[in-house]
Amino acid sequence: MATELHEAICMAKKERHKNLFLNYKNLNKFPVELLKDEGLQFLERLYMKRNSLTTLPESLAQKLPNLIELTTVSFVAYCCSSRCLRTFDLQG
Repeated sequence: MATELHEAICMAKKERHKNLFLNYKNLNKFPVELLKDEGLQFLERLYMKRNSLTTLPESLAQKLPNLIELTTVSFVAYCCSSRCLRTFDLQG
């Protein structure tokens, strides 16, 4: 699964995807690869349904400045300082 995740993130960076689907990846931590360098600064939608995340990084809004939609479940709490984030779906 780690290789599949790495490949999906690398391809999204290389091809400048605006949408990234990381649903059903059995993640229990937010992938730090998403926040490395400026490779995903153009990402607008991040789908992370049915993972086991409990927190999001504080730097999420800074590292993904164009993120307008984050779809996920299982969060304890999240306070977004991004002016751009319009949708935060906890329903899955």
